[in-house]
Amino acid sequence: MEHVIGIGAYAISGSPDDVIKTFALGTCVGLVYYSMRKRAMAMAHIQLPVCRVLSGGDKPSRFADIAPEFMLKEMQAKHGVTAREVLISLYGGVDSKVGGDMFRIGEKNLEEVKKALKNLGLIYNEVDTGGNDSRTLVAHTATGVVEVIKRPMQFRGVVGDGPARTGPQGPAGRVGFQSAANPAARTGPQGPAGRVGGFLR
Repeated sequence: MEHVIGIGAYAISGSPDDVIKTFALGTCVGLVYYSMRKRAMAMAHIQLPVCRVLSGGDKPSRFADIAPEFMLKEMQAKHGVTAREVLISLYGGVDSKVGGDMFRIGEKNLEEVKKALKNLGLIYNEVDTGGNDSRTLVAHTATGVVEVIKRPMQFRGVVGDGPARTGPQGPAGRVGFQSAANPAARTGPQGPAGRVGGFLR
């Protein structure tokens, strides 16, 4: 089964046949948890750095400062995954200096996610962050492999606290860039020091 998650949303699966996808990470951050023992995976498409007030329509997965703990608790409750075994990788968060992000949302998202993971005592492998590329993630529950499809971003407008508000529509409703597909990078559970995110090719 294919799970496609939108901005601020998340998905969790323990089915070996499942694939989890999210499209066009720009200033947003993709947070991926994986348990090799349980063959269980979670992915969040984080949009904003800090949760001031969690309104009725908001999910904790939307905010960088609370998504890591929320996702860990979901993995523990639904699949019995322990904090010590979870493999964590980060994607997205374009660099404001090259991405036209005058509010530094991409950098702030990464900073808050890293701070939250550190406070939880969790080790992460920063797989593919910063730069000036939009990233689409295709993650495979059976293996932990995450395919990263990059598209160069060319901002024409100002990036605010959500999708950019000017320019032509990009994938998944993202606004303000042009793209040309690059080959997908593949990452998997046996990265440096056995952590998720080592490049396999």
